[in-house]
Amino acid sequence: MKRVLGERRAYWIGGTATAFLGAALVRLISPELEASLGWVTLGAGHFLVIAGLTIIVFGTRRNPEDAFMTVKIDTETPKRRRIRSSARPPG
Repeated sequence: MKRVLGERRAYWIGGTATAFLGAALVRLISPELEASLGWVTLGAGHFLVIAGLTIIVFGTRRNPEDAFMTVKIDTETPKRRRIRSSARPPG
């Protein structure tokens, strides 16, 4: 996590600030306003929350060359080992 946050700190800070600003518009300012201005601030607040989360997504996105993991497949099957117990069964 530290590697992701360290490399793209601006995305995290900008996205978080944008999302909190949008939430403040929706929860604090919009209910106090009347009529169409209240509806406009409500819509703008929701838009800012979605935009802030999108900015954070860009901050966590991987580079295209690091996106897929390569796995080396062995063609040789490993030999099975037989587990022997120290106690012999009667008989």
